[in-house]
Amino acid sequence: MCAAVDIPVNADFEGGFAVEPEKVAINVARGVKTGVAGLSIEDSTGDAANPLFEHKLAVERIKAARKAIDADNSGVLLTGRCEAFLWGKKDLNLVIERLQAYSEAGADVLYSPGISTKEEITAVVKAVAPKPVNLLIGGASELTLQAVADLGVRRISVGGALARMAWTGVMKAAKEMAEKGTFTEFANGYPGGELNKMFK
Repeated sequence: MCAAVDIPVNADFEGGFAVEPEKVAINVARGVKTGVAGLSIEDSTGDAANPLFEHKLAVERIKAARKAIDADNSGVLLTGRCEAFLWGKKDLNLVIERLQAYSEAGADVLYSPGISTKEEITAVVKAVAPKPVNLLIGGASELTLQAVADLGVRRISVGGALARMAWTGVMKAAKEMAEKGTFTEFANGYPGGELNKMFK
């Protein structure tokens, strides 16, 4: 799957597409075979009433993913994700406890999408050091790349933000065509020639 590009590709592997650790391991092994450079395993259940896997099970899932990666000798980077903040459980102590456990279970990178303040970010970075921390900036933020680097963050994800920005342009142009019958928004489009160069 990844042979078509010459830069590393990271896979958002969600929850491993299984609950049981042994099934997570099977799926991770399959994912590794595609040639990805990294993948992540989340601890969310998808159930709003019980949003996170029980702590022990969540850790076992990370261990299973680590074992599957190591068995392939691929060097794939494993990111352990605590989804607590995204599911409304804004308990920083819980997040830190889980990320530390995921680190001990073999995660190379730690990630808790939803933390956003300098205090939260600093606390997580210090708690899992020297392991690197990934930060989600999925919306407008006063934080800059330099600011988060100064806090110790090693990697940034933007989630669906760039896709939403692209759709903003599509919807503005479509709305203008539908409501006014005009096409002036096309003037704001990125030049086709430049896009062709980029995708060449």
